[in-house]
Amino acid sequence: MEAITRPTRKEKTVDRASWRQFGLFFKRAKLSWVWIIIALAVTIAYYLVVAKLPGSTAGVLKGDFSTKALMSALINYACFIVLRVLVESTLLIASSVSTRSVRNSVWKRMMGIETRYYDKNSAGSLLSAVTCDSEVAVGSLVNMIVTIPGLIVYLYSAIKEIGSYSPKLIAVVLIMIPVYVVYAILMGKWQYKVGHRIQTKIGGLTGFLSERIRNLTLIKSFVTEAKEDENGKNAAKELCKANVENSYLNGVMTAYSFITEAAGIVLAVIWGCMLLRKGEIQRDQWLAFFLFVPTINLVLRQLTSIWSNLKDVQGRAARLGELMDAPQEAMNEAAGVLARSGDIEVKNVSFSYTEDTPILKNISFTIPEGRTTAIVGPSGSGKTTVLRLLEKLYSPNEGEITIGGENLENINLKAWRDRMSYVNQDAELFSGTIREALTYGIDVEITDDMLEAAARLADIYDFIMDKPEGFDAELAFWGSAMSGGQRQRMVIARELLKNADILLLDEPTSALDAETAVQISETFFKGFEGKTIITITHELNFIAHADNIIVLKQGEIEAIGTHDELMETSPTYRALVEEQSYQEVFVQ
Repeated sequence: MEAITRPTRKEKTVDRASWRQFGLFFKRAKLSWVWIIIALAVTIAYYLVVAKLPGSTAGVLKGDFSTKALMSALINYACFIVLRVLVESTLLIASSVSTRSVRNSVWKRMMGIETRYYDKNSAGSLLSAVTCDSEVAVGSLVNMIVTIPGLIVYLYSAIKEIGSYSPKLIAVVLIMIPVYVVYAILMGKWQYKVGHRIQTKIGGLTGFLSERIRNLTLIKSFVTEAKEDENGKNAAKELCKANVENSYLNGVMTAYSFITEAAGIVLAVIWGCMLLRKGEIQRDQWLAFFLFVPTINLVLRQLTSIWSNLKDVQGRAARLGELMDAPQEAMNEAAGVLARSGDIEVKNVSFSYTEDTPILKNISFTIPEGRTTAIVGPSGSGKTTVLRLLEKLYSPNEGEITIGGENLENINLKAWRDRMSYVNQDAELFSGTIREALTYGIDVEITDDMLEAAARLADIYDFIMDKPEGFDAELAFWGSAMSGGQRQRMVIARELLKNADILLLDEPTSALDAETAVQISETFFKGFEGKTIITITHELNFIAHADNIIVLKQGEIEAIGTHDELMETSPTYRALVEEQSYQEVFVQ
């Protein structure tokens, strides 16, 4: 067992922060209070019946076999069994419904969290919070809310009944209380540390597994199966260590419980026999008292373990509270539906993901409405960051972005994003049917005729129709059973159906072969003619269609202009073009 040391100032600060997070979790957790109240009422009724059992049983054990005594014992035991079943059933329902409700609340909060938060927290750890933490924390919390009042009611009823036999019998109960209080304090500190450590290890293992499974092809490509197998074993080993410590803790707690329970029974027998010998209590009262003692022991153990359980819940609920307290995106719902159109202007914008690493440095440019703008430059020059700012995944540290003269910060966020489509090189698709993949995020009703038209324009219709189920065929996870070109065409069909005003393209053909890249680029500009297109690309197939080209270098604008102008004024652009066979694109 770990030595119990005086907590440092830092540990006290962390503990207070955990309590604040726990309080936030409890405040925002939408527990199923109707079922909790039902379970609470049933539990109290159950413990009131339990408090009557020793008295009715003692008479029968003494030899009173009268109809009244037998019926009393029989009724009490029948109620005991029925109520016990109801306690377990209602508690299970209250816990399950509350867990579902909390998961829904946490998931909803997660959907609105600012993107910066996800930059600092792994997806696997957050997934663990939604799955494991919510189930354990909510289940334990509901159990405590339901159980504590019933235990207190039983303890009061039992002490009152024992006191009616002889006030001296209460002394045994009073002696046992401080023993359990000391147990609760010592075990609570230990259990909090162990519980927090276990949840951290689970989060780490979940994050490790989800990342590796997502990138399984990368592992196979680099033949690192053996290395990742070892990494997985190490992650599992760390979790195992935490679980072993938890088992050790449970073993110590069980041993302590057995010792205190045995000591309580021995003390009760000795003390009761002394009072019985002195004639201060009757034999049936001594029998009832003897039957009370094990249950009182159990109740005291449960009550004092509430503290240690609460510390465990505190550790597990801390991450949930942190998630619920994470900064939310400003939706600007009061701004109403976005009606304004026009050019997009980036004015003196500076941005950094961290304080010491500037990504964009006081850049300004205009994206004309209904035209195509290409953003080019070396890797790390800030191209993708520009798109993220346009999507309002982040806000500028300095400067502003406007459309039609209106600052994006003042525009309804949902309405703004509804006007945009985003396509990147990963061609992101969720699993499900092809129909679900093509209509994802589209609120209007999409008919089969509309699906067919979009699929034909994206040149993916024949691929879909080759499947027996057609549009209702199931896609593999992440669309992994399709080629890169097929996934990209699926994404194009989806965006055609969405029919957004602004199209953001982030290297959409960089993962494709040259022939497919040319076909995809032609499909984009044919399908989205007349739209505002902003493309980040190194591909001349896309640059050739641009009305305006912006060259970024190290977070600053090196030049803006047409292809011919930039070949004269921008060394960065000229080097980019000369790396490719630009004559095939620009020279007639």
